[in-house]
Amino acid sequence: MNQDLNKPSKPNDVSEHLGEGESPQVLQYLIGLIQIPRPINCAITFFSVLLGGWLGTLTLSNSLLLAAISATLITGGGNVLNDLCGLQEDRINKPQRPLPAGIVSSTMAIILTFFLLLGGLILGFLLPSPAPWIVLVAVIALIGYNFWLKRVPLLGNLVVSALGGLAFVYGGFAAHAYPPSRWPALFAVLFHLGREILKDLEDIPGDQVLMGSTIPLSWGKSTARILITGIYATLMILTPLPALIDIYGNIYFALACLLNLLLIYVLIRLRQASTPKILRHLNHTLKGGMILGLLAFFFDRL
Repeated sequence: MNQDLNKPSKPNDVSEHLGEGESPQVLQYLIGLIQIPRPINCAITFFSVLLGGWLGTLTLSNSLLLAAISATLITGGGNVLNDLCGLQEDRINKPQRPLPAGIVSSTMAIILTFFLLLGGLILGFLLPSPAPWIVLVAVIALIGYNFWLKRVPLLGNLVVSALGGLAFVYGGFAAHAYPPSRWPALFAVLFHLGREILKDLEDIPGDQVLMGSTIPLSWGKSTARILITGIYATLMILTPLPALIDIYGNIYFALACLLNLLLIYVLIRLRQASTPKILRHLNHTLKGGMILGLLAFFFDRL
C-alpha cells in the first residue's frame, strides 16, 4: 500500500481509506464506490446485451433483462479488479481514480469485486444453456486478463475485445435469437481491439513498471499506430456491408457512415500527435463511438 495514504489527514483531506484513520467525507466515498466499477462502461455493456437479444425478437424478455443485469455486474466487477491489479500503474497514469486517490480502500474494492462477480455468475446460471457457460468463461477471462494476460502484448487486447463482442452474443442466446447478434459482435471486437491498443499508448508511463509489457512497449509506438490504423480501416470497410446486402437499411447506413467519419478523425489526430492529453481525448471519443454504433442498429430496427 502506498505509504502516502497512511499519513495523517489534513482538515479537508478526504484521501484516507474508510476504516483506516479518519473516515472520508461520506458523499465523496459513495461517489468513489459508484465510480470505481466505471458506470458508463457498465451501461454500455447493459445495452449491448439488450441489443444483442432484441435484434432477433424486437421484445425485451425477462431472460434478456436478467442477462443484461448479470453482464453489467460482471463488467463492474472486472473493472474494479482491473483497478486493483493496476493500482501501481494508475498512481502514475490515472491518480484521480478512487483507488490511487485513496477515496476507496483496497479492502473495500476486493469486497466489491467479489460480490459483483458472484452476483453476475448467480444471475447468469439462472438462464438456459449456453448462457451460464458464457458467463463462466467471461469471469475466468477477466480474472486471467487482470492477473496475467494484460502483460502479454496483443493477447490481452484480444481477450478484452472478445469480451466486448461476447456481450451481444450473450444477449442473443438469452433471447433464443443468436444470429442477428453476430454483426454487432464482430464490429464490437474490432472496435474494442483498436481502442485497447490506443489505451496502451496512453498508459505507457505507468505500464513501464509492469513485469511484462504492452504492444507500444514491446513492439514500438509506430507499430501500435499501424495496428490501430489497420484495425479501424478494416472496420470502416465492413460496417456498410449489412446495409449493402440488405440486412439493415438507410438509417443504419447513415449512422455507420457517421461512425466511420469519427474513426477517420481519430486516425488523423493519432497520426498528427500522440500526447497523453490527445490520446485521452481520442479514448473518450471512441467511447462515444460505441454508443453511436449501438444506436445505428437500434434505430434501424425501429
